[in-house]
Amino acid sequence: MFRTTSLATLVSISLAASLYATTPSPAQANGFNDAVTGGQFKAVLRPRIEIVDQENFSDNAVATTLRGAFQYTTAPWQGLQLKAELEAVASLGAETYNSSTNGQTQYPVVKDPTGGHFNRLFLFHRGAGYTVGGGRDEIIYDNARWVGNVGWRQNHQTFDSIKIDGQSNGLSYHAAYVFTRYSIAQYDRGNDLDNAYFLNGRYGFDFGKLAAYYYDYGFDGSNTDYRILGATLSGSPGNFVYRAEFANQEQDNPGTDYSASYYHLIAGLKVAKMKFLLGYEFLGSDNGNFAVTPHFGTNHKFNGFADQFLTTPVYGLKDSYLTAVIPFLGNTFVATYHRFQPDSGASFDDYGSELDLVLARKLNKQVKLLAKLAAYTADSANPVSDPNTKGTRDVTKLIVQATYAF
Repeated sequence: MFRTTSLATLVSISLAASLYATTPSPAQANGFNDAVTGGQFKAVLRPRIEIVDQENFSDNAVATTLRGAFQYTTAPWQGLQLKAELEAVASLGAETYNSSTNGQTQYPVVKDPTGGHFNRLFLFHRGAGYTVGGGRDEIIYDNARWVGNVGWRQNHQTFDSIKIDGQSNGLSYHAAYVFTRYSIAQYDRGNDLDNAYFLNGRYGFDFGKLAAYYYDYGFDGSNTDYRILGATLSGSPGNFVYRAEFANQEQDNPGTDYSASYYHLIAGLKVAKMKFLLGYEFLGSDNGNFAVTPHFGTNHKFNGFADQFLTTPVYGLKDSYLTAVIPFLGNTFVATYHRFQPDSGASFDDYGSELDLVLARKLNKQVKLLAKLAAYTADSANPVSDPNTKGTRDVTKLIVQATYAF
């Protein structure tokens, strides 16, 4: 493991690794040496500049970073394969942002600390309709609301686990025993989990897909256990798009138990190549004592790109939003408007609102360009003095990035 990575080191790794980018991947290796040398290489480079203007900071955060991910998967040998991925994040210039680990607290947070590690080191066996293995790997279930890799941030979230993924007769299933989580701010030491079990399944019907899940976990030393049970029904018959998800999360503390409900409803229409969605996401609160919290989710995808609600306020969160997806001239334009409100236990009835704008363009199979603008406006009734509230300050974010995959 290494904590810091220079730009020169990252570029050197990229150039050296790209020499093997065209290595073919045979269906089955004849021997161990063939398996090691005849595997498949792929890599991704992602430079990004993220600028954050936050009301209670005199200086803006400017984070210019480069992510490199270099993955090699051996060819199958007696059904076994090894997948290894080296991930490294470098700062392109001065770190004028708070990465959460660099001590630059005079700037707003951009949680992209520099460093590197093996993001994946996973030994697995692929059989007829299933894959079983153990080691370190990213885990993404459904829409990544509850379990994901936090793929937006430069250092992805990854897990040490024993897991199985399979499918049979329209049913797909996933099960994992997870014992360590490496969050987006960690490279060398993960958050140890205490008896974490992930169960997820999905079955397809003519009218859509039904998914169900159960996640049971705790963190070492916390004496707190969590259980999440939920189901989702989604589909897109004709020009209509729908998604309905319902779940319940329980938190068990010594002598005290809390419980809160979650649901997410989406309805939309496809018009020509455009799409319009109306959504409502509810992260409930147990009277201001506990709120639904997706500890392992890719939370940037939800509740606004300004990232004001990555952690749910104890008063809960109600997110009403409208999204328009409009392709034009080879680009994709996405606009979303959010209004945020608390659930229960708060002395106010509005957090604020946010406008998110995204412009994306795919130049070819290897290169993608992306720009994001997020403008969050806090409601004046949302008290800054209350330590339990979130989103009490106005925040504007501008992100421009490119992705090169080979």
